[in-house]
Amino acid sequence: MPRGVRHRLRLARHSPVIHDSFRDRFMDLSGLNLVPGAVRHERPHLHLLPLVLGGQSYAVTPEEIEARLDLQAASGGLYLKLGFAARVDGACFRCLEPAYLVLDVRSSEYHDTRAPIDDEELRCEYIADDQLDVERWAHDSLVFALPDKILCRDDCAGLCPHCGIRLEPGAVHECVPEELDTRWAKLRDLL
Repeated sequence: MPRGVRHRLRLARHSPVIHDSFRDRFMDLSGLNLVPGAVRHERPHLHLLPLVLGGQSYAVTPEEIEARLDLQAASGGLYLKLGFAARVDGACFRCLEPAYLVLDVRSSEYHDTRAPIDDEELRCEYIADDQLDVERWAHDSLVFALPDKILCRDDCAGLCPHCGIRLEPGAVHECVPEELDTRWAKLRDLL
């Protein structure tokens, strides 16, 4: 084998490599060789699959997300920081009209290389065999950054439970007379 090829193979084995493809899903951490306090900055390009929430599919755009990944060595461990911006498009939770959110996602993890494998507090769940699953970490971080409900607007009133018409703020809606629960009749008499 020619000397230049051997040298490139040796460099590939001993330097952190983010797989060069459309999706930089994994990062090899085995060759980082960072001293405590040293920081390495990476810019992986990720492809996040659509999210499925409540049976509805929510698209994540842009299709290829450039993330910011910082790896900082600590004595016996590694601090990991991930950041990216994404837009989530789908149906409003209340009225099913199109809705979207623009999110600035930030997440951090700590991985203690000396901790037992089953120690969930000190080991990062996205690292296995010195491979960081950046894409899965980004997906989970995006889900955690979402609000409880994705709404088309903050004051969305949703749909009428009787006729299914979208309830607009300030609009008059009279599909069914309001039925009062007879159990509350005595309290109503007090008013």
